[in-house]
Amino acid sequence: MKAIGKGSLSSILAMGLHITRIIMWIAFGGVTIALIVLPFVPALTMMFGGDADIEGDEFFDVALAFATIAVMLFVVNRLLEILKTLRFGSPFVKENADRFRGVGYALLIGEGAKFAFGFLSMIYDAEVSINSSFITWLAIIAVFVLSEVFREGARMKEEQDLTV
Repeated sequence: MKAIGKGSLSSILAMGLHITRIIMWIAFGGVTIALIVLPFVPALTMMFGGDADIEGDEFFDVALAFATIAVMLFVVNRLLEILKTLRFGSPFVKENADRFRGVGYALLIGEGAKFAFGFLSMIYDAEVSINSSFITWLAIIAVFVLSEVFREGARMKEEQDLTV
């Protein structure tokens, strides 16, 4: 299977990422609405004669989902930009190195948000499941390594283009 052009692996991946991005925007909208409405649920239910008690657990879960989906949207958008350069035949450009570095920072921010929400949940006595694994940190390191590989590849390509 070819890597560049119509019907290539990069085109198939781009199609999957576009679909993923649409689904994630819908989820992001839903989580955003939930994050805005959730604090008002007890007051609204009391107004209509109901009895609903929203605990901190639900709010922290929704806030963590908001942060996670935001990071995932950023990563998917950067991957689509990288695939676009691959489809046009020149993936080793400085911009892709910067995009990979941005993905690495976004993943670091996402993991940092997990720890921040875990810390806040301890302060507010909420039970929030925070999962972090060695493989996640290894993947983040791999993304930064890829960033440097693309930066060096772009430098070498630029040097080769100058050589006649």
